Amino acid sequence: MLTPTQLTAIDQHLRKENWLLNEDLLSELTDHYINGISDRLAQGMTFEMALRELHTGFGGRKGLLKMEEEYQVQNYQKLGQLEWQLIRSFMDGSRRPITAGLFIGLYILNTYFGVEDMVKTGLAVAFLFVTSSVLFSIAKSIFFFYKNRNEVSQAVMQPSSPVFVIAYLLSMSLLLVNKYGLAKYGLSLPALVMLSLQTLLETLCLVYYTAIVLSLKQVLRKSLNSRLPKSA
Repeated sequence: MLTPTQLTAIDQHLRKENWLLNEDLLSELTDHYINGISDRLAQGMTFEMALRELHTGFGGRKGLLKMEEEYQVQNYQKLGQLEWQLIRSFMDGSRRPITAGLFIGLYILNTYFGVEDMVKTGLAVAFLFVTSSVLFSIAKSIFFFYKNRNEVSQAVMQPSSPVFVIAYLLSMSLLLVNKYGLAKYGLSLPALVMLSLQTLLETLCLVYYTAIVLSLKQVLRKSLNSRLPKSA
């Protein structure tokens, strides 16, 4: 069992001497250091020598910083996977009624309350962000498709929601065709179709951002629970 002074020394070693910042990784490394040092102390090694040996085993400061960088990337990837899992639940899972309710609510607001331009302006940045995310998801699937020798299964396994992606790209494409294609020939899609497509895009943007909020909430809750003292 390490003394409070030794536990403080480990914490200072990781934070101040090696510049680590990620609390989750710090918690994991602290446990590893405690177990490793305890074993070495039982074998007759001094605390300082045990600490240096563990530090060397991790590749020194450079190795620990690289570990933190990789840990951050893994967490970002996990967050992205969780976001798409939640998006899928809104599109073809248990949360479909919520999506339908959002669409109906926005359609009523756009049709009977004259807030279509206000909603469109409010979600302008969201359109750009969601569009880039959808295109990135498609590009990643294509990359894995060719990387794994054209194996469709590997591409499909990439985190995404086909229903969301298809609905978003189809509605966006039709709106662009109407604005920049048909307009040149004096043609236009029916106003009802245009309103429906615009409302669908707004709904999908709200679904995407709701999934982000829910995923962040889950991650923060998990992180908080992992830091709470465990009951005996």
